[in-house]
Amino acid sequence: MRCIITALAIVVLSALPSYGQNNPFQPPSELEYFDESSEDLEAPPPPPTAEELLADLAIAENEEDAEDLVRRLQILWSRSGSATADLLFSRSDEALEADDFVTATQLLAELTDLAPNFAEGWHRHAIIKLRQENFEEAMTSLRHTLSLEPKHFLAMAELGSILEQFGDAERALAAYHEALAINPFIDGLEERVRELTRTVEGQGI
Repeated sequence: MRCIITALAIVVLSALPSYGQNNPFQPPSELEYFDESSEDLEAPPPPPTAEELLADLAIAENEEDAEDLVRRLQILWSRSGSATADLLFSRSDEALEADDFVTATQLLAELTDLAPNFAEGWHRHAIIKLRQENFEEAMTSLRHTLSLEPKHFLAMAELGSILEQFGDAERALAAYHEALAINPFIDGLEERVRELTRTVEGQGI
């Protein structure tokens, strides 16, 4: 199963208010400082949480909207809350992109020791093991990921692919259905579900 890991950077720029030129230490007058007609005085709404993005993803109307929500989710899921852990995570991604599985595995071992409750660290470990075809360790890491983030639809779909490969069609199908309930636009998964359903039910659809 092919996994595409997207990394995005968001840069937010803000402008500082300027003071009057007559006296650089003199704050602006009340009329200058307060503009009751301006909507700029209203605080911006807080960014959506992962739970809110997941709720929107489940009812996304098209693939473009779903992809945007997935990108934003991946940004949130890639933040551990620790600068050191985030650095290890970033370096492990660089090693993974370079197919340097040894270095990536070492970095992720450090990461999961430092931040054992960081679900995406375990998911990255699972991706490495999937690419190495070490399905037993991949399954362990995927289950660990899902224990920390039960709505991690990628981990759920990947777990389903391992179960299917080992001939457990019913449990694979259940995992696929759960993944699609969270993200209805996982590439190629609906077709996989149709094919596997024919196998499980023994009839055409």
